[in-house]
Amino acid sequence: MVGGVQMFKKIKKKVKEVATKFMADSGTGKEFKNIFELGGVPAFNQFYYFGIFPWKYIYKGFYKPWHRVLSPTLKDPMRKRNIETMGIAKAVCAELAGLIWSEQCEVHVSSGKELGENETDPLDDYIQEVLKDNAFFTKMQEHIEQSLALGGGALKVWAEADHLEGKPVLGSEHIEIGYAMADQFVPTAWTNAKVTEGVFISREAKNGYYYTRLEWHKWNGTTYVVENELFRSEIKNIKNGSGEVEPQDILGFRYPLQTIYPFLNESTSIEHVEDSLFYYYRTAIANNIDDNSPLGVSIYANALATLHALDVCYDSFVREFVLGKKRIIVPASAIRVVYDPETQERKRYFDANDEVYEALATEDQEQLKIHDNSVELRVEEHISAINAFLSTLCLQLGFSAGTFTFDKSQGLKTATEVISENSKTYKTIKSHQLQIKEAIEKMIKGIVNVADLYDIEYKGQRVGNMANDDLEIKVIFDDSILQDRQTNINEGIVLVNNGLMSKLTYMEKVLGMTGEEALKEIEKIKKENQINTIAVDDFALGGEE
Repeated sequence: MVGGVQMFKKIKKKVKEVATKFMADSGTGKEFKNIFELGGVPAFNQFYYFGIFPWKYIYKGFYKPWHRVLSPTLKDPMRKRNIETMGIAKAVCAELAGLIWSEQCEVHVSSGKELGENETDPLDDYIQEVLKDNAFFTKMQEHIEQSLALGGGALKVWAEADHLEGKPVLGSEHIEIGYAMADQFVPTAWTNAKVTEGVFISREAKNGYYYTRLEWHKWNGTTYVVENELFRSEIKNIKNGSGEVEPQDILGFRYPLQTIYPFLNESTSIEHVEDSLFYYYRTAIANNIDDNSPLGVSIYANALATLHALDVCYDSFVREFVLGKKRIIVPASAIRVVYDPETQERKRYFDANDEVYEALATEDQEQLKIHDNSVELRVEEHISAINAFLSTLCLQLGFSAGTFTFDKSQGLKTATEVISENSKTYKTIKSHQLQIKEAIEKMIKGIVNVADLYDIEYKGQRVGNMANDDLEIKVIFDDSILQDRQTNINEGIVLVNNGLMSKLTYMEKVLGMTGEEALKEIEKIKKENQINTIAVDDFALGGEE
C-alpha cells in the first residue's frame, strides 16, 4: 500500500512537470513580469525600481537618465552621447568597505570547554576551515562594498553534498556560504528590523532563455522550510518604439525545476532550528524613503544630486580638452579636393587624423593667411568646482571633511592618515561594523546549527557535540587603519599598571582575544613568573655559596 502511494506521488509529480513545461513552451500559462506579482511578496516594487535598481546602475557607473544626454549637431539634431563619469559611487563604497573590513579581520569561536595548555579549540578550528574554504575574508569585503551601495545584503548557509553518478555521496556534506546583494533578495516577513523570511533571486542564461530561480525561506510553525521555484523567459533583443531594448528582468513562465537543477528539491523541511538560515543586514542609515520597510538605503541615497553634479562637472572638464584643443584655421582652397567615385561630385576633405585644421571660406587676403587658434583651458576652475562638490559629498556620506579630493596630477585622492576617534569617518565606520558584526555572529551560529543537522564531523568529532550553550563568538575588526595600535597598547598598559583596567579586559579590548584565550594567557604569565622567581632565588643562593 505504501509503495502504491509513493508511485502515485511520482506519477503526479511527473504529470505536473510535463504540464508546466508545456504551458511555458506554448505560452498558455501565466507570465509573470516581476517577482512582486507573486503571492506572498510585499509591495516593495516602488522601493526596488526607484531606489535599489538606480543605486546599482550608479554604482556600476552608468545610469541612463544621468549619463545619456542630448548632443545635437547640424547633421543630427537628435544625436546623443554618454557623458564622462568619475565613478565616485564605486570609489566611496570601496573606500568605506576597506576601512570597515579587510583580510586582517578575524572571527573566533570558543566552545566554552576546558582545554589543555597547548590545545586549541576544535570548534574554532572547524569554523576557520569553513571560512577559509569559502574565501570568506576576501569575499566579505566585496560583499560589504556592494551592500553599502545598495543599502544592505544577505548571508546564508547551507550544507551541500558531493554527487557521484547523479546521487549524493553519504557523509560528504560540507558547509557553503552564500552572498546576496540587495537586488537579489526580497524580505517577506520581519519583526521590527529583524528579517525572518525572504526569497533569494538567482538568474542564469542558457540556450536562448533566462532561468530565474527563487529560493524561499519560510517558517511553518517551528518548522523551517526552504522551497525552490524556477521560471523561464525568452532572451529578446527586440527594440520597442522608443528604440530602447526591452528590459530582461521579467520572470516569465513557471518551469520544471529538475530540468535545470536536478539536485535541488522543490521543498525541504528542517526541524530543530531556532533561527533563520539567512542573515540580512542593512546599512547603518535610517531609511527615510520607506520607513515601514526593513530594507536599508544606500550610503549615497541622499547624495544623488551631488553625485550627478560631480559627473556633469567632470564631463565638462574632459570636454574642455576636446573642444578647446589646438586648431589651425586655413583657407578652404588649402583643403584637398577629391571626386566621389559614384557621383563624380567634387568634394574637399582633410585627413581625419589631422584634427587641427579648420576650413575658412573667404576672399579677404588677410583672412586667407594661416592662423593659429589656441583656447585657454579652464583647468583650475573645474578642479575647484569638483573639490567643492566632493566636500559636500563627504558631509552627506558621513566622511570627515577632506577625505576625498581631486588633484590635476593624481586625479581622485583619498586621505590615508590615521583617523581619530572623534572624526565623522570613525563614527561612520563603527556604526556599520556593528550591523555587520551581528550578521556574522548569526552566520557562525547558523554554520554550527547546519553542521549539527547533517551530522557533519571534524577530525572524528560531531560538530554539534563540540558546542554548548556557552558558545562565544568574537568578531575582530582590523582597526589599525583607524587607530595607532601602539598608542592604544601603551594607553592600556598605563591603565592596567594604575589599577584602572584589569589584565583580562585589556587582552579582550585592546589585543582582541576571547575571554577563554585571555584567561589561558594570564595563567601562562603566572607560571612564567613563578619559574622566573625560582630561577632568581636559585641564582641568589648560588652567589652566597
